[in-house]
Amino acid sequence: MLHEILLALGSGSPSPLLYPQSHKAGAGHGLLQSFLSPAEQALLQSLAHNLGDRNRNIRDNASAISSIHPSTVCRAVSTAIISIYLANFQQKILEVEQEILREDARIVGAHNIVPLSAIVGAFDGWSRKLEWLWKLVQYIQAPAPGEAQHTRSKHESRTAAELIGHLRESTHTGYPDIEAISLDLVRVAETAWLKQTSAWVLYGRHPAYGAGDFFIARHAASMSQTELPWEYCVQDSLVPCFVTPHTAHSILFIGRSLNHIRERQSSFSDGSSKAAAPELALLSNHLAHLSSLEFPLSSSSFSTAIGAIRLSLSQNALQKLLPLTKVLEMLQILKEFFLLERGEFAVALLTAADERLTSRNQAVRSKQNLVNELASMTIKEGEVSAVLARAWTALASYQSLDDEDVDEELDQARELIRLSIRTVDADHTSKPSLASFNDLLLPAPTILTLRVPSPLDLFLSASDVDTYSHIHAYLLSIRRAHLRLSKLFLLSVLRRDHPCPKAPESLEHHHAFDVIARMRTRAGYRGRILRPIWATIASAAFFLAELGEFFQGEVVRSSWSTFHRWLMPTLPHDLRSVNDSFMSSIGSSGRSRSPRPTSSQPVPEPAARSFQDPETLTQAHKRYLASLEKALLLHDPTFTTALRRFMTSIDHMSALMQRLDTIQRNMDSDTQNEVSIATNYFAAEEERLVLDLKASRAKVASGVQALIEALRAIDVARSAERNYRGDQGLMQHDGFVPWTGGDVDRLLLKLDYGNVQNLA
Repeated sequence: MLHEILLALGSGSPSPLLYPQSHKAGAGHGLLQSFLSPAEQALLQSLAHNLGDRNRNIRDNASAISSIHPSTVCRAVSTAIISIYLANFQQKILEVEQEILREDARIVGAHNIVPLSAIVGAFDGWSRKLEWLWKLVQYIQAPAPGEAQHTRSKHESRTAAELIGHLRESTHTGYPDIEAISLDLVRVAETAWLKQTSAWVLYGRHPAYGAGDFFIARHAASMSQTELPWEYCVQDSLVPCFVTPHTAHSILFIGRSLNHIRERQSSFSDGSSKAAAPELALLSNHLAHLSSLEFPLSSSSFSTAIGAIRLSLSQNALQKLLPLTKVLEMLQILKEFFLLERGEFAVALLTAADERLTSRNQAVRSKQNLVNELASMTIKEGEVSAVLARAWTALASYQSLDDEDVDEELDQARELIRLSIRTVDADHTSKPSLASFNDLLLPAPTILTLRVPSPLDLFLSASDVDTYSHIHAYLLSIRRAHLRLSKLFLLSVLRRDHPCPKAPESLEHHHAFDVIARMRTRAGYRGRILRPIWATIASAAFFLAELGEFFQGEVVRSSWSTFHRWLMPTLPHDLRSVNDSFMSSIGSSGRSRSPRPTSSQPVPEPAARSFQDPETLTQAHKRYLASLEKALLLHDPTFTTALRRFMTSIDHMSALMQRLDTIQRNMDSDTQNEVSIATNYFAAEEERLVLDLKASRAKVASGVQALIEALRAIDVARSAERNYRGDQGLMQHDGFVPWTGGDVDRLLLKLDYGNVQNLA
């Protein structure tokens, strides 16, 4: 009987002694139960439930996890449960059986009687261990909330990060045996996770098995943005608790760098041998850093090891692959064309877009078929590319033929910059609560993008390019609205009254006096009607001019100057001040060509002690972009929403004014030529346009007032933030402190001095 009990505990197979209710009643069943007292039956049921059932359930479910679970870390933990702890339980059963056979006094009593209480006592502690292991197995197999286990997909399974966090929390239960098991399983889980990470850190290889559970995600790259076949990013939900965000991005940078080095391995080996590859030469050193880690992994030691590997890779392999001069050239292109330092590029792009829309409207009016008319209103990708090509042609025409200097930046920007239509699915990075400005250039969401050549994508990520694109659309829309209002002052018929012709001296033309009187009366009426409209247009143009000057002249210039001084700290003071003064000039049409890097005037090489770590440059550049976005008020939904509505009202008013100019020109021509056929139609159209202009004027005036109120609210909020927080937390280990100015108090002072609200 004792042998059957121990065999049932070890194998978990049904037994009439331990599992009396699991079998049909038979002759032997009642006979066996009749020999047991109620206390002994309770002890046997306790053994069956706490040891036998849990041993069998743990073994079956852990075997299933080891076979089909998508996470290699979860498979390693389940395999360790079977091979170590269930094996130890089997060994304990054998030890108890040996003690019985040896008639050990701790179990066998007088007259060779083995009480069931002694057997239960021999397995003291295993009930708690198996219970905790069973809960751990259930945790690994836990389905998503509200989903059945058989309908759970691989993306809803327990991840390595969740399992490691759960095991680390289990070390604080207060039971020494549970703590020991938890620490052992933490070592197993972190060892399996570190093997995946080591393949990425040492060789740049994405794991072939369990890639969906690895915190570095891989997806097919867009050839318009990068030259590599794959793009990588960090999935924050899969990062273990002991890995800091900075360390996770460092790991991402190391693997991406190794992929770039592998693509350019021939340039390092000088065409003679592949053994000269830098990642192989540094492999032993990097492996030593990872081998020195102790389990369980601590956040500080792991960050130190990853930082040492990143610094070693940057100092030995990436200096030739990604020098600082290439980074400066790319930043210069982004500043000139995306941050609109070249004001002529913005004007050329807006002019090309307006010309394209004008030609489309003329073509649409000539068509009679409504279906073809609706189809022709859709902006196509080829038309968007033609707009940018026309802008490049206009920029090239600005350079005189006798100019010996070649504008290399313009040529490089022409190869890298693209203007394309952005679909709704592609705009997943922008926040839905913020206003969008990418549909103001053309009647379709268009975005200016940059194809980042390899290896510059180590420094400039796709999210950074999206940020630059969003800033470009934002600044370009302000420039567009200001130019559109300024062009209204060129409508001479609306803006001023030309002198009327003198009355003829001949009495035969006495009716000319009546015509001149009607024209003077009409001019006086038009002047009284349009005077408040012109005042509102002037106030709106003044507001946009001051807002654009604040963004371009102070925010963009100061942010770039601070970042550029940090990039090149070893330049001589005189040269750096001259360089900063040029690079900080935003939006001036008469730009000097001498400071621009050309074939005869290259970018000065930084000194040896300048920053050479691309990952450090990347982190500093991200903080620079975040500070620039905040200073440009892009994260304020109230201001951006009001600005978007304001620009829509400006477009409406501009269209009404141009239509009114056409109507009044026709009316004046008909009056002077004594043609009265269409005069009544023009008069009714003029009256309708005047009513629409009054409503549009009210919207523009309220838009200016709403924007000023939003600026005042921002000024109050930033003053309170500055008083309570100051500049804490801005400086990082690299010593870069982004520019934190951009207070709108001086902008509000200029607007109050200009009496914008009174004019509106």
